[in-house]
Amino acid sequence: HTRLLRCLASRSNKLSPTVLSPHRLHLQFVYQTRQFWGVDVAFNKVDEERVKLAGPDRAAAEWVLRNGGAIKWTTSTKKLADYNMLPSTDFEHYKLEEIDLTATDVIGLGFAHLKDLKHLKKVVMHGVRSAGDDALAYLHHVQDTLEHLEISRCPMITEKGLLKHLSEMKKLRHLVIYDLIEIRNLQAVVDSLQKAMPWCTIDTTNPWLTKPADDVPDSQKN
Repeated sequence: HTRLLRCLASRSNKLSPTVLSPHRLHLQFVYQTRQFWGVDVAFNKVDEERVKLAGPDRAAAEWVLRNGGAIKWTTSTKKLADYNMLPSTDFEHYKLEEIDLTATDVIGLGFAHLKDLKHLKKVVMHGVRSAGDDALAYLHHVQDTLEHLEISRCPMITEKGLLKHLSEMKKLRHLVIYDLIEIRNLQAVVDSLQKAMPWCTIDTTNPWLTKPADDVPDSQKN
């Protein structure tokens, strides 16, 4: 697990020294509970009062943008990444269609924001080093609408988590999974998922590998 330790150590300004444990379960526990002395809970916990006031789509959008991600409304053709550009009125008219969590610091707790999202079709989890299998457990909230899911370069995601939480995503049409260091035999996972979801296309190729180097964003580089 040297790569995983290096990955987490790179965020040493947020991590406890106890994170550097050779035991993966202990590592995941410490890493996921660092919020007790960090800012993770404040940036990820669902504010039920906010949900009641502004609605689940607005609350989820605020969660994503607060953590450095991007969203797309059903009424827009472009992504929005600037928190200050969120609409100030008519919250109920804006529905989330896409959530992009690339290189964010979201934790599993934050995925509770997916509850009651009725229009979400796409979720991208690329380079999310702080979210584990517990994040995937919340995907059932959007199983009736989610069509595209990418999970890549997420060092806390395991084979068990993928098989347990993705196999019943009945609307999923396109699944992209690659560079998951906790999974030793990705093809075996793909075979199991494909059997459970024959309606879904599963891609394990990094789409940026075929792009010119100058076109590849930093978040996609090694």
